[in-house]
Amino acid sequence: MKATWDARYQSTEYQYGINPNDFFAEQIANIPVGRILIPAAGEGRDAIYAAKLGWEVYAFDLSEQGEAKALKLAREQHVQLHYVCADALKIQFPLESFDVIMSTYFHTPLEIRPLVHAKFIKWLKPGGTLLLEGFNKRQLAYTSGGPKDANWLFDNDTLALDFKSLDIQINQEIIRTLDEGPLHQGKAEVIQFRAIKKG
Repeated sequence: MKATWDARYQSTEYQYGINPNDFFAEQIANIPVGRILIPAAGEGRDAIYAAKLGWEVYAFDLSEQGEAKALKLAREQHVQLHYVCADALKIQFPLESFDVIMSTYFHTPLEIRPLVHAKFIKWLKPGGTLLLEGFNKRQLAYTSGGPKDANWLFDNDTLALDFKSLDIQINQEIIRTLDEGPLHQGKAEVIQFRAIKKG
């Protein structure tokens, strides 16, 4: 997978744009500034947006090319990121260390997904917010982006099970139009999710 993402991010063009995910921007506007983690941060669009709002931003991605582009954009935008190149299953953060975790189109194989989501729960502070947007299983009918394996995609029941220990506030499957760089364009079937870790 690392080679795939490195190849994707080699272009000077930002493959998913430089503007934040709409759902993330909408949600983060209502949360007091603190420490945030952006897993699978790619070229850095959400991480840099949060940093510009005053958040202390931690981010990671499997791709060194993604990291390099994110740090380049951060320098251009005059913000600082704590960004590392790492595998989600291997990276470690202190327990209960983040006020927010935002997972934007972070799709993994079926056997890995619950392990990654369990780490998110451990890393969140009590009262912290988990935000997620990704493709739902009906996205296979569209060409606007995402994996072509249904097992990598989300649905309401999957997220409700993975995050059953949290207070789930939003768990909705919707159709929306993506305009996020060349690789996320057009009508898409997505899921939007928000949950709070119980204190």
